[in-house]
Amino acid sequence: MEIKLDDIRWSILNHKANTKVLCTGRRWGKSVLSAVFLLHQPFASGERRIYISPFYRQSKLIMFPLMKELMLSFGEVKINETELSFRFANGAELALKGADNPDSLRGISLGHNGSNGVVIDEMAYCKQGFFEEIVMPMLMDHSAKAMLCSTPSGYNHFYNYFLNGQPGGKANWKSWQFKTIEHGMIPKKAVLEAKKNMTKDQYKQELEGDFLTTGNKAVWNFDRNIHVKEHTDLPPNLFWGQDFNVSTMASVLMGTYTDGTLHVIDEIALTNSNTEEMAREMKKKWPHVTTTFPDPAGRALSTTSNNRSDHAILREYGFNVRAKSKAPLQKDRLYSLNRLLMNSEGQIKMTVSPKCKNLIRDYELVQRDKHGNLDKSDLSLSHFLDASSYYCDLLHPAYRRKATTLEF
Repeated sequence: MEIKLDDIRWSILNHKANTKVLCTGRRWGKSVLSAVFLLHQPFASGERRIYISPFYRQSKLIMFPLMKELMLSFGEVKINETELSFRFANGAELALKGADNPDSLRGISLGHNGSNGVVIDEMAYCKQGFFEEIVMPMLMDHSAKAMLCSTPSGYNHFYNYFLNGQPGGKANWKSWQFKTIEHGMIPKKAVLEAKKNMTKDQYKQELEGDFLTTGNKAVWNFDRNIHVKEHTDLPPNLFWGQDFNVSTMASVLMGTYTDGTLHVIDEIALTNSNTEEMAREMKKKWPHVTTTFPDPAGRALSTTSNNRSDHAILREYGFNVRAKSKAPLQKDRLYSLNRLLMNSEGQIKMTVSPKCKNLIRDYELVQRDKHGNLDKSDLSLSHFLDASSYYCDLLHPAYRRKATTLEF
């Protein structure tokens, strides 16, 4: 594989700062630049360099295939697919690691005589303090250099690293910020097309690399003054959304109007219950509604039965079950839901009836954890949010994940 870098990327690689911080939108090319950062300098005998992402599996899926292809130009290299490592003839080694097992990284010495030693990718999603406690000691022996890359996640610790590299920050730090549309890997036309399918904040953070003050609210686009409305006419197309829990069984009745607007009409909450009781209650309250969009996990598990799934029970009660084959990523569900509430152009495509008090409570109180997923620490929250979001993710996904071919 041949990689050609533009002047901007070469200026980043050649900058003399010991710690470089790169904040960009997605698909800007952070992974490619990270690989070049670690490979473009000759390896000294016995030298070690590492690439770290928030999770070991993430390193395996994203960086390992790229590194394997690049290694074809390095001559004799022993590749260990179990350890995700590359060992050169002179004993030098490049390894891919995950920040999810920090203790396994202690005691490693990186670099040689001021060479590039480590890349931490998606730094905003690594545990706060990981760089200071685990990585910095690795760099001290040989004055090795580091590059911290990420798409931002609010004003968390990555923002502080970014400020270290700005004027008035720390000595020997330098930071850069780029939008995807600026020197990114995808055409401007594709970026603008993606903007139409994203919320305003999603676009700013994910494709413009902006630090946002949305807080940690899971449903950041919800505003009861805008979205809570009583319906005048029932939508013609009605269906359920469901989340299965023994503590709280949650169902929300939704419907779409002819213009595509989604309205949440009603909700059912059953405590210490089961899927059969919920199915009977749904039939009792809205007997003509026969389609449901439940948690995909209900395909394999049941909250009450060892030999029947929740989906199977619903079908026995005459429901048409529509769900993905496996649970979607929580972050994807949240973006899909928030995009319906308000997209990047300010359009509102979803409203909620004031009678749906549990759902409104979820929308206003549920938070995100440090990884951007739902914070489930309060067991009384998130069930109705979940119930409403499976439909959104299945039929109105903010992300459509598919295999892509990268051109460098």
